[in-house]
Amino acid sequence: MSRAASSDPFFDKGLPSNVEAERSILGAILLDNAVVNQAIELLRREDFFLDSHRRIYEKMIALSERGSVIDLVTLSEELRRAAEFEQVGGYTYISSLIDGVPRTDTIEHYAKIVKAKSQLRKLITASNQIIASCFDEEDDPEIIIDRAEALIFQIAEDRVRQGFQYIGEVAQRRLEQIEQMAGRPEMITGVPTGFTDFDQLTSGLQRQDLVIVAARPSMGKAQSVDARVLTESGWKTMGEIKIGDDLASIDGRPSTVIGVYPQGVKQIYKVTFSDGRATECCSEHLWRVHYRSWPAPRVLTTAEVAALLRRKRYQKRLWIDMVSGDFGHDEPLPVDPWVLGLLIGEGDFNSLRFSTASDIVLNRMTAELEPAFAINHAGRYDYRIVQTAGHRRPERYGVWPNPLKEELKHLGLWGKHSKSKFIPELYKTANRAARLALLQGLLDADGWVEKTGSVRFATSSERLADDVVEFVRSLGGWATKKSKQPVYTHDGERRQGQVSFVINIAHPQPASLFTLPEKRARAAAVRKRRKMPTFVSIEPARQVEARCIAVTHPTQLYITDDYVVTHNTALALNMALYAAKNGNTVGIFSLEMSAEQLVSRLLCSEARVDAHRLRTGYLNREEWARLADALRRLCETQVYIDDTAGAGVLEMRAKCRRLKAEHNLDLLIIDYMQLMSGRGRIESRQQEVSQISRDLKGLAKELNVPVIALSQLSRATETRSDHRPQLSDLRESGSIEQDADVVCFIYRDEVYNPSDENRGVAELIVGKQRNGPTGTVQMAFLKEFTRFENMWKE
Repeated sequence: MSRAASSDPFFDKGLPSNVEAERSILGAILLDNAVVNQAIELLRREDFFLDSHRRIYEKMIALSERGSVIDLVTLSEELRRAAEFEQVGGYTYISSLIDGVPRTDTIEHYAKIVKAKSQLRKLITASNQIIASCFDEEDDPEIIIDRAEALIFQIAEDRVRQGFQYIGEVAQRRLEQIEQMAGRPEMITGVPTGFTDFDQLTSGLQRQDLVIVAARPSMGKAQSVDARVLTESGWKTMGEIKIGDDLASIDGRPSTVIGVYPQGVKQIYKVTFSDGRATECCSEHLWRVHYRSWPAPRVLTTAEVAALLRRKRYQKRLWIDMVSGDFGHDEPLPVDPWVLGLLIGEGDFNSLRFSTASDIVLNRMTAELEPAFAINHAGRYDYRIVQTAGHRRPERYGVWPNPLKEELKHLGLWGKHSKSKFIPELYKTANRAARLALLQGLLDADGWVEKTGSVRFATSSERLADDVVEFVRSLGGWATKKSKQPVYTHDGERRQGQVSFVINIAHPQPASLFTLPEKRARAAAVRKRRKMPTFVSIEPARQVEARCIAVTHPTQLYITDDYVVTHNTALALNMALYAAKNGNTVGIFSLEMSAEQLVSRLLCSEARVDAHRLRTGYLNREEWARLADALRRLCETQVYIDDTAGAGVLEMRAKCRRLKAEHNLDLLIIDYMQLMSGRGRIESRQQEVSQISRDLKGLAKELNVPVIALSQLSRATETRSDHRPQLSDLRESGSIEQDADVVCFIYRDEVYNPSDENRGVAELIVGKQRNGPTGTVQMAFLKEFTRFENMWKE
């Protein structure tokens, strides 16, 4: 080794470790078996530095899993059975572990030390792997960087996880965030749910029972993770969508994501419409489809639409809804939208000039730009925009930059020629009025109306043409783009002109797209026959990771690529809250939503406050009073939330043992079981879910409490004429039905058959009850509060 290398501190130190902390943890477990639950919750086998400590810890966990005592005798026997007794140092070393253990009431401090050293060792190992990959130069740098990011991210995710959080603390945090944004019946022998008919059917939730509550999460609305979804702040990919995101809606009513559900790798189809707009989705994806002879639109899957398109009578005659355009931000815009539209259409971005032969345009430009700017005639139909005060100011050295020019620079438009013009992103995501004003400026400049009444726009910039198509569609219009290359003769020679792009526009109110009276007069005030995007083709595209979402909009519609309008588990929370208000301690594992999101839903339900108004903070005095009262009631309950993602049964069991020891656990809720991870290596997801369901039943028996596990249903319900779920619809494993004591399904007929009769009515179908009758219970569902209630009876 060279002198330089030997002087490097890296070579003078061994791998980071703290053997004494590891010994203290193992010794504490031997002295007090109760702390093994803390150890399981905080540490993994590989976090120990010494191999002997890893083997000992692994055998301690095995003994705990079997419910055996962990002491010198049982641990030694377990090690002998595995032929590892001598390898760990024998009886002498094992008995020495209890010497000098500082304290046994908690091992959290020692666990943090051991975990920190483990992470440092993993970082060193990962760094060495990255360095070796760089020296080998076998892969592309981008692949090495991606692999390095994955290694570091994996280490960052593996840390001491947070356990249960007291609901009062979470609720208080949630209330602060909102402010910143502006007795049992005799027949009930188990834990009451508050739903009278259900409690009478089941006698409450019985101890040691595994209760499955299943429902279709989002009606099969699966799209590829790179499909775009329009939110209030702009476009996001399906993979970026999160619970709580506010979506742009078809008609301006509030719409929020309340569920995001991974669907795995699926066959994706490209769906193309008559004006060229297109999106991708799976065969089960739902569409709200119109046909001229149908009395009402029908909700059909992609596969069903494809089947209809094979019949001649339906070809080019099935259409979908269009947006009203009532979405977008209200942020201040640097340049008036109409002015910017006219400059993009007829302006020169190398000098502040524009052309017009209309006095109306000239007068409006003057009115919009005054008093900071003046418009000077520059010959024929050309005009120049100059500063009223001049570019040289008294008592100031140098030129005063033109503010309009500076804003155009910031927008990226300054210096752009006709072939490279575009509409800035800030204006694409603006509110409807701003988008309409910009489009009016463009069409006042370069738009025209044919004798047939069709509105046209032409440009030499393909990017601008695409932007205009997007603007028209965002305002509820229909638009197609075609390229055209004119031919002309010069000095007897036939030449090709510059390629131009022509946009054909159909809008329900064509005259509203112009401000110039002569153009408005040629366009119809209202189009007699509205052009709608009709299905043209549905073709296989690729196989890719897919997701589906659940939204709060009453129609369950949301907006995806090219402004395509497409279709898009509160019961357990209501049960939990009622049980807690009756003096029961409730634990909730929320594997999907954060603790804050879960408490927001509870606050909405308890205070009867609209979820969207709560999220934005736009509450009136009465709603604030109800919210404060609901917060007080929540803080008086014993509800504990753990939002650790991807938790397994082993980790849950350890945490629940501690919760039961400290607060006497009465009810456990898991949302939802398909997001849980199994133990060890499993050959298939079906086997993993089978293992999870068995472990959950074992957990209910060990803790002596009812365990409610939420579960997804398969899409088989969508293919039947009667969409009510059945036991065979339980997703991924038949063992769920076998292990469960009670299986309940949530069904809302209004999702499939909207009518006044079934509006706000939900059915809780008890499909299995090991020790009681099955049947159906009707409940009221208050959608805006995400709340189930007892159905009122005469």
